[in-house]
Amino acid sequence: MNPDRLLLTSVFKPFGVDDAFGVKENLCEVMHNQVTRGQGVFSIRAHLRSFGLTFMAENLQVPTTVLDFPTVEEFATELRRGPYSHVGISFIVPNFDKARHMAQLVRKVSPGTRILLGGHGTTIPDLDRQIPNDGVCRGEGVRWLRERFGEPVDRPLVHPAMKVDCWRRLLGAPAPHNKAILIPGVGCKNRCSFCCTSHFFDGYRSLFPDAEGLFAAMERIADRVGTRQFFVLDENFLDDRDKVEKIVSLMASRNRRFNLDIFSSLRTVASYDPVTLLRLGVQFVWIGIESQKELFDKVKGVDAVRVVRDLRRHGISVLASTILFLDHHDRSSLEQDVEYAIGLEPDFIQFMELAPLPGTATYEKLEDEGRILKDVPYREWHGQDKIWFSHPHFSRDETRELLDGAFEREYLRLGPSLLRTAETRIQALDLVVPAPDELLAARLADLREAAAEMRPLLPAMVRLAPNDAIRRKAEDVDARYRKHFGAPSVTERVVSTFVLWFARLEEWRIRHGRAGHQPPTFVDRYRQ
Repeated sequence: MNPDRLLLTSVFKPFGVDDAFGVKENLCEVMHNQVTRGQGVFSIRAHLRSFGLTFMAENLQVPTTVLDFPTVEEFATELRRGPYSHVGISFIVPNFDKARHMAQLVRKVSPGTRILLGGHGTTIPDLDRQIPNDGVCRGEGVRWLRERFGEPVDRPLVHPAMKVDCWRRLLGAPAPHNKAILIPGVGCKNRCSFCCTSHFFDGYRSLFPDAEGLFAAMERIADRVGTRQFFVLDENFLDDRDKVEKIVSLMASRNRRFNLDIFSSLRTVASYDPVTLLRLGVQFVWIGIESQKELFDKVKGVDAVRVVRDLRRHGISVLASTILFLDHHDRSSLEQDVEYAIGLEPDFIQFMELAPLPGTATYEKLEDEGRILKDVPYREWHGQDKIWFSHPHFSRDETRELLDGAFEREYLRLGPSLLRTAETRIQALDLVVPAPDELLAARLADLREAAAEMRPLLPAMVRLAPNDAIRRKAEDVDARYRKHFGAPSVTERVVSTFVLWFARLEEWRIRHGRAGHQPPTFVDRYRQ
């Protein structure tokens, strides 16, 4: 009998509050914090599970418990419930103080338990002297833990079947969906100087070396979750063109169409005909634009305006990610980059401050130049408030003001991202399908269904638009929906009324500072 017993845990809540362990700007909501944060009632609200913990637990033999989003009290209770031979704490740099507190609590509550640290936070310099531990995993965790527990390291991986969101609201209304997470690989081969992902995993590693194995995992996950929707957490999914073509072929031959939200570099996505991406089932793509200035190979010589326009015309929503306060930025060039991002007219824009995190080439450069501000605590190193390095043209206070201004300008000029998404989906219905492409015809039917999902939101977008120009845009999009779908049905009108009621309630919550939300606690036990 194996005497080992493992607890894998995320750091504790609450998140997004000013206390001894965190700051209010570091929310546990990627979209609301980094993408739609300036859009008020239209901001997309969602909590995502800590996928890595579940992935590791699924692929070990040792009895394992996953504790996701506990309170400190729940963490201590689970420790006492043990006994656990090992506790693995996963954290990012801004959650350093929480990880340290949890490690200290382990030493107090269960002193015989070994502490393992993992996640991007493990790149912090001199970590061993700052957080008590008995081992640090930097990089992919399954192999590391298998070696730790004397298990076969090359045993085939089993992909967990789990939803992306554990809580989601649109315009204040509950909006759960069954979209599943899919992780074909980890890391990134582009190795951009600022990128934590590529540095942490030392490039890119595919977890499914062939298309057949990946597709089999997709089928199994789809059957267990009850979905055709996947969020593909892989920076390089489109880079293996042979694998992509094989997956399209398998979808067609087995009559199993999956819809995909993906990441891609600009260069890679531009190398595909949008029709090919449509046949693959891509409905959303997150692209690192970074700057109008071609600083990285992945954007050089590529017409981003054309790429974004063509993708949206084919019903594929685009999130364009942009970095502010790069070294070349002064007031003028920063303004140009913000205008460039807005001028692309994507569905979403992520404005992110340059975030030099330990382990990246950018951090090493700024550290060598003496520009990392050592008096700024790690809890403020999250890229959505003030920079933590000295910049030749901007003070820390200015960076927060300029970041907020970029989000506000995007919202007032382009309107809510939800409106832009509705526009993307409806314009694809004007595409003509070349006969006899049955797969493409089915994909357009999928797009029609996806467009119909947005329709109940449109009346609220018209009523609550931030200005007259956006209201006219919302009315135009609504007119296009009427052209394709006819007048709203009784059911659609009732749903729209409820959405508007929830939106008004959410406006009240925002005005009174009550729009915050904490993720629920999850406890999953394996092999026990």
